[in-house]
Amino acid sequence: MSAARITLVPHTHWDREWYEPFDRFLERLVEMMDTLVELADEGFPHFHLDGQTAMIDDYLAVRPERAEDIARLVRQGRLSAGPWVTQTDEFLTSGESHVRNLEMGLARAGELGRPLLVGYLPDQFGHVGQMPQILRAAGLHRAVVWRGVPAAVDRTSFWWEAPDGSRVLAEYLAFGYFLGGDLHRLTDPAELSEALRRKVEHVEPFLASDRVLIMVGSDHAGPDPTLPDRVASAQVPGVEVTVASLERHLDGAVPQGLPTWRGELRSSARAHLLPNVYSARVHQKRERGRLEALLERYAEPLAALVPGSTWPADELDRAWTLMLWNGAHDSVCGCSHDGVARDVDARYDEVRTIAQAIVERSLERLARSVEGSGTLRFNPSPFERNGVPGLGWRVDREPVGLAEDPVPLRAEDGWIRADELAFRLRDEEDMGDLYTFCPAPSGEGASDPLELVAREGRVRATFEDLTVELSVSRRAGEPFIRLSGLIDNRRPDHRLRLHVRLPAVAEGSVAGSPFELVPRARRSEGGEPEPPSPTWPARHLVLAAGVAAYHEGVFEYEAADRELVITLLRCVGTISRSYLATRSFAAGPEVPTPEAQMLGRTGFALALQADASLEGVLEAWERFALPLVLAPAAEGGELPSSGTLLDLEGDCELSNVRRWQGALEVRLWNPRRQDPATCRVAGVEHRLGPARIETIRPG
Repeated sequence: MSAARITLVPHTHWDREWYEPFDRFLERLVEMMDTLVELADEGFPHFHLDGQTAMIDDYLAVRPERAEDIARLVRQGRLSAGPWVTQTDEFLTSGESHVRNLEMGLARAGELGRPLLVGYLPDQFGHVGQMPQILRAAGLHRAVVWRGVPAAVDRTSFWWEAPDGSRVLAEYLAFGYFLGGDLHRLTDPAELSEALRRKVEHVEPFLASDRVLIMVGSDHAGPDPTLPDRVASAQVPGVEVTVASLERHLDGAVPQGLPTWRGELRSSARAHLLPNVYSARVHQKRERGRLEALLERYAEPLAALVPGSTWPADELDRAWTLMLWNGAHDSVCGCSHDGVARDVDARYDEVRTIAQAIVERSLERLARSVEGSGTLRFNPSPFERNGVPGLGWRVDREPVGLAEDPVPLRAEDGWIRADELAFRLRDEEDMGDLYTFCPAPSGEGASDPLELVAREGRVRATFEDLTVELSVSRRAGEPFIRLSGLIDNRRPDHRLRLHVRLPAVAEGSVAGSPFELVPRARRSEGGEPEPPSPTWPARHLVLAAGVAAYHEGVFEYEAADRELVITLLRCVGTISRSYLATRSFAAGPEVPTPEAQMLGRTGFALALQADASLEGVLEAWERFALPLVLAPAAEGGELPSSGTLLDLEGDCELSNVRRWQGALEVRLWNPRRQDPATCRVAGVEHRLGPARIETIRPG
């Protein structure tokens, strides 16, 4: 064997909630952590806490008397802490969510004494392309990944690059985070030695160096107290075997001749990606997107910029904590117990209450500070909209409404013509689960409505036990049409999609993703675990063959030959199934989820644009999804009736404005992958390289 050192890292993968609600998993967590603290005090060398500080804080909420014990063990290196708050799904959470997840996780781990400086990402359903840049900005130079790595990466280490060229050294868990999960059964030293030798031989074709990493553990499992003694008695000729930390394994010289991969990791070459979580419980995907916008583009900027405002640190910390809990990959993906979904909804309700209160207080303060009476309008975009300056306000004596006119419609062969666009609604059986779509075995495919009525700006489509009411309108000056609808679903196990006709064959697509517009092929790379998938997640927008679609959150789409297809509703009744035609093994337990059948009414909102191009889609999305907000203004203030809270101009995109560590902070990003971008912030010019994310602190 070429291996010279095997590092066994005892660990657990801990979902805060999944096939049971949080409270039930918490009972197990407390029991596990009680045992872990006792073992560590007795000399257990190290235990890896899944890269999450939430595990520690959830435990200490029940056992506050253990706080110093946990901190001492973290300082000693016997427990890992962070760098994340939770293991999030990277595509369903915003770029700001990733920044806050690391920021808050590293800060909490620092309070405990010693943060884990490794981007540990073991079970996410693929990885966004900008993650290396996000990690580097937080001071992390290494990552650990499993799902999504393409077949072209054939080593246990590789350079992972973001579109801007930032890179981290990634450790590839080619066989998952459970390679050593069966070692607890082997009590005979000879059997354990032989098992370790076989595992090394299994991994050897992928080895990038003489070091082998074996994660010893599984989901929701505690430490094996016998592991150190059993390993001490095992002998693998010519190989040093140690029980140690992830950091110790990664510490050392960088292997030479490593492959490099740039951009997102969305391959199922060696691990299934479970691509249809992006259409499970679609109402939650929409609500998360709206709340991210409410926090990132309204509440924080207004609280940071309105003169005389006090930064609401405690309220925002609570809101972001709730968002990060909901961002955990089983929670945000919707692939959990119905009780978990209800808890997610309740947390979102609390976030909305907090954020709306901040917005209302800030607008009231601004309205009291301006001269003139009437209606104050605030523009969250950095560019002028409807007469309101970018990131500014305007007071009008008379209410200023946005004329919204119905779009003339015409139904032809199941298609609905709306100006230069055409779309249709189709429904099909779904025999899958919350992870994966599976068509009916009959192969009948999707069906058209039994009845379709299209009048001036209104559509009614009737299927068997399913009705869609849809309004189509256009506002003056907007380059897109708005589709607002209500689905009345009375049938289980099916998928409803909107098909938009394209003027040419789609060679691929460009979709929104955290801090980037990412080009994609028609299908993802498949493999033995899962066939290639035609569906992808899009954050806010997708562009294919000159047609753009806009959404308030993350949505599932497919770029077919001459159609852009968007999932409006997917209805299934179990977390997982043991076998599907589209997936050969279970992705979780077969726990019934009747509420995931989405019976009842579900609203949706989209916009469609013909003749769209990359240069205009982000501005168009802001006009669609970030409305101007209003407040009554009265005479008596000293500020003019129109002005801006922050001078920001140029061709950079705004992510967020906030107060951080007592100073104003502005985060911008450049969506262009080849060209630099220039912007002026508070009168100072800044240049962002291609695909670059920059955090600026105006003087």
